Amino acid sequence: MKEAVEREWVLLSQVPDLVREISMRHGLTIPAAKTLVNREITDPREVELFLKGTLSEFPDPSLLNDVDKASERLVNAGIRREPLLIYADYDADGATGAACLFLFLKEVFPEQPLRIHQNDRLLEGYGIQERVIAEAALEGCRLVVTVDCGITDCAQIREAAACGVEVIVTDHHLPGETLPEAYAVIDPYRQDCNFPFRDLAGVGVAFFLVCGIRRNLREKGFFNGCPEPSLKRFLDLVALGTVADMVSLTSSNRLLVREGIREIRKSARPGIEALFSVSGASVALATEADLGFKVGPRLNAAGRIGDSSRSSRILVSCNREESDRLARELNEDNTRRQREQERILSNVISEIDLFRELPDAIVLSDPAWHQGVLGIVASKILDLYGRPVILLREEAGVATGSCRSVEGFPVVSALSELSHLLMRYGGHSRAAGVALPIENLELFRDKFSEIAARHAKEAPFLPRCTIDSEIRIEDIGMDLLADLNLLRPFGMGNPEPVFLLKNIRVARVLRMGASGQHLRFELEEKGKRVEGVAFNRAKIPADPNGRTDLLVTVQENLYRGTRSVRLVLQDARESGRPLLCAGMAPG
Repeated sequence: MKEAVEREWVLLSQVPDLVREISMRHGLTIPAAKTLVNREITDPREVELFLKGTLSEFPDPSLLNDVDKASERLVNAGIRREPLLIYADYDADGATGAACLFLFLKEVFPEQPLRIHQNDRLLEGYGIQERVIAEAALEGCRLVVTVDCGITDCAQIREAAACGVEVIVTDHHLPGETLPEAYAVIDPYRQDCNFPFRDLAGVGVAFFLVCGIRRNLREKGFFNGCPEPSLKRFLDLVALGTVADMVSLTSSNRLLVREGIREIRKSARPGIEALFSVSGASVALATEADLGFKVGPRLNAAGRIGDSSRSSRILVSCNREESDRLARELNEDNTRRQREQERILSNVISEIDLFRELPDAIVLSDPAWHQGVLGIVASKILDLYGRPVILLREEAGVATGSCRSVEGFPVVSALSELSHLLMRYGGHSRAAGVALPIENLELFRDKFSEIAARHAKEAPFLPRCTIDSEIRIEDIGMDLLADLNLLRPFGMGNPEPVFLLKNIRVARVLRMGASGQHLRFELEEKGKRVEGVAFNRAKIPADPNGRTDLLVTVQENLYRGTRSVRLVLQDARESGRPLLCAGMAPG
């Protein structure tokens, strides 16, 4: 295997007086206070909101353009019992958003005919399909609301209008040059949108639409003294979709996920409880890591490997037996996904090994690759080599696949420069999907690599480990863990704090895992010991004196009812090597 790119270690610098002030004012340990400074959260009011913010801090849903217009239309449709098609993306974000809208509308309009459609990822691909709309129109449906898709489907929405179907678009992807001519278009990335937070997931946009619908019903006197539906009960779905879609866990998203995890711990709906069960996670101790690495991948497996509609069916099901059956199916699909992912990953690494030197962009294709897992593999290749990655499957004269990019190299902008070579593309700055004729593939590869090389010349692709604070073993304890829990949930935009242990002695290392692919280790300093784990690592490097520098995260370990602190190794190298210093916040 060609050697993975070594990551630079960058220690973020802070103003000591500011760190001490935040520590004393808010009762935080110094490492936790440093983390807040690194996230540029220093104003006393901002710190209080970050640590103790409530749902009352949410923006007004009406600030999302067309929420009020869409709410009025959907309320009238519900009152008149008009059939409604919810057209959702095939991933976890689309499934949770569709379930959120479906379950709320079913509660307030139990007699309204509702149906969810999710595309078959391999047969239909992403976005609105004219055939689906035409079939719905023939069945008498005259209203469609999209979830996590539709913002670039201008032609399909015009065709829907020709069939007498009104479309309400809810999406969070970047619009094209023109907005679709839909009945309503709700997308925080609209240029004329005044919503104060743009990085909502698709399920977040759907949830704010639900907020608008409830307010419209209240203003109409619909509840007439009866209790209104609690929107907190839908935050479990919002949390799951938001984490699974890897959007920024800051501002509104952080509150949505934090409160959603509390709802899951308190009372998980049958589908979510079944997914936790098959993934071996505890509902009572649910974390964002469980949603992102255990439950979310199983929900996404529906669209990657099999029938995507199961991802929304399990979430709207009230039947425990059905939920358990669907969860078992999704768990099996996830196992097949993992096997296929490892096969393609090995294949891609072998192809990279054939390069004389690592290119500025990695663009590879193969007709034998499963399109449903290319995004995951591309992310892993990005982590290994620190280069923009595009992986494509060739089929029926078309190369279709996924792009992943490094920080600072907006892949959608690069694709837009090459749009004349593409059939379609779309996504975000660091992740996108693309399709192009195979006859354009070689030229596309060359031109994309030229764009990447031009960027790398000005700003080299150097993967970095950003360090929040240097600590000693004596700093590691339950007080630090409690403070770090206040900073949760961690994710994009609010990364889990990474700490540096310098010149440390590793007292013991043991192999663990089915094939010994992981390590369990103990560190010792001044008579105090702390345990840690290192995943997918063969050894921990040390200098001739047996000393090493470690980058770790600090996590809670629960074993047979006993809570303890555990370190998780992020990187390691021989002691004494120099650090870079920076004053920039990570992410």
